Amino acid sequence: MKAQKALIAFLSSLALATTLTACGGEDTTAGTDDQTLVETVEEKPQASGGFDAPVVTPDKVSYTLTSPASFTPGKFASGMLPGYKNERFDLTVVNNSGKDLDLATLIVRGTTSSGDCVDIFDGDNQMEGAPTTPLAPGATAKFSWGLACNGKSGDDLSVLLTNGVDSLIEVTGKIA
Repeated sequence: MKAQKALIAFLSSLALATTLTACGGEDTTAGTDDQTLVETVEEKPQASGGFDAPVVTPDKVSYTLTSPASFTPGKFASGMLPGYKNERFDLTVVNNSGKDLDLATLIVRGTTSSGDCVDIFDGDNQMEGAPTTPLAPGATAKFSWGLACNGKSGDDLSVLLTNGVDSLIEVTGKIA
């Protein structure tokens, strides 16, 4: 239910942004330097490791991803692709940084030797994205994530967590 509400809110804000950018007015960008509005993510992760073991960033935030497991998406799931393997894992975050941690900005990017994986959102399997409430110092959050990955069982899988600006951790292992 939370995922559906979040999707509706996202689509509403996207529609509003599209409407507002379509409003009249002259083009003030003509003749100016071309500037990219998308921030570039730092490529090298702050820490790396494998599945089933804590990976700790320099600011003392611990991320543990369980080994991927194949699963059958629920009736209303989104993100699956024909021919891709549906993988899920649990993510446990322990905030020992001394300040609130905004998990709502967390981006999970999976890749295999065959290309990028795609996020699966599935309320039936409790894969609804990261918590939207900031994680207080000393607190722990646990949630599930799903990926549709091109490849077969035993292929290499890399999962990179970023916050939109910095690469936080990279975990490597195999597709289930």
